[in-house]
Amino acid sequence: MKKDPLGRARTSLSASSKFLEDAAERREKLIKDSRDVLSSCSKAIVGVHTGDLSGARAFINKAKEGLEALRRVSSGDMDKYVVPAEVEYVEAVALFSLATGKPLPGKDELGAEPGAYVLGLLDAIGEAKRRMFDKVREGQLDEAMRLFEIMETLYVLMKPLAVYDNLVPGLRHKLDVDRSILEDVRSLVTEETRRTKLLKTMSDFANKLDATKG
Repeated sequence: MKKDPLGRARTSLSASSKFLEDAAERREKLIKDSRDVLSSCSKAIVGVHTGDLSGARAFINKAKEGLEALRRVSSGDMDKYVVPAEVEYVEAVALFSLATGKPLPGKDELGAEPGAYVLGLLDAIGEAKRRMFDKVREGQLDEAMRLFEIMETLYVLMKPLAVYDNLVPGLRHKLDVDRSILEDVRSLVTEETRRTKLLKTMSDFANKLDATKG
């Protein structure tokens, strides 16, 4: 009986086809389900900015569950499709921690890959800027300064990581964006501090005049 010269190749191609079909299905599921995690994180961030912290916490928990499911599907060989969701999750949790006065969580607590953890914290600086500006408008200068100090320290800690931009695409760009953000925030802090001192001086002077008239 003549042997099939392509016998082994046929078997391997059949197995390869099944493997690739399964991989394609997993990839589609990861992309689809990642959108749900991204949506939950986005709603959590909105909740923090609008003062709905209980709602934000609920969306963060939902995102966490979705992220854990994504990791089970990715199984290591497709982790890159989970990174965007991890970045957004780190950002949401970091902002929530800042808003509630809790320490920023470490990457192991969040189960995030190092690159995703760094990118998420860099994004959180931009969201912290928005919250800080809100606090300035509300006259909560102490809280605004607390946020600014954390933002600035966080940036300083992450700035040396720019050399790994080839390993974490977008890292250097996000650092550049955050540098500009901090420059804007620093200008606001300086201006607001001067304005506050001026108002206090004027108030003290007015009180002295009133005392003199009395």
